[in-house]
Amino acid sequence: MGNGPRYEQIILSSIDVFSRTNYEKATTALLAGEAGIAEGTLYKYFPSKKELFLACYRYTEELLLDRYRKIYKEQGDDTVAYLQAVAHSYLEFVVENPNMRKFIAFILNNSFDDDFKSELERFVKLNVDATERMIQVGIEKGQVLPGVDARAAAWMFVGGYFTLIMMAEIGATEALGNRYLDNLFKFFIVNN
Repeated sequence: MGNGPRYEQIILSSIDVFSRTNYEKATTALLAGEAGIAEGTLYKYFPSKKELFLACYRYTEELLLDRYRKIYKEQGDDTVAYLQAVAHSYLEFVVENPNMRKFIAFILNNSFDDDFKSELERFVKLNVDATERMIQVGIEKGQVLPGVDARAAAWMFVGGYFTLIMMAEIGATEALGNRYLDNLFKFFIVNN
């Protein structure tokens, strides 16, 4: 059926439903009703509730990746500025989009499901690999401490994404600010 206004309408209303009720309680009838369509129409777009859920997760991922691409175009030459901007952008996303944040938290908490786990693994690997490349460039340019293990630092950086989600979910607002992120960089990456 492809993407289009109705597809996006279904995705956005489904993200809302899944985050409000959770995966198990979100019936296809409820999902269709909230999207303002018949249940049969929902199946024209998505063969199962799980496929719809995964499409919602991919939609959320793509929103984040679009942010990172824009930041790279603006600051790709400065590794530290790029990584800081990505971290700040992610923090903004987590704070401003509680429904999508809950969605990512659900995927993290349900990695025993092979489909959810493979989706999460793909997204994390993509982020870790890209971050490792940026850190390696930063080491070569002298912007990042020379002794930093780029792969380990990349895992810590990406792991920090999920830590921010957990912090937001439990209401640890004192750490959901730019000062927290900037201090994290000074602690183990920045060479200044």
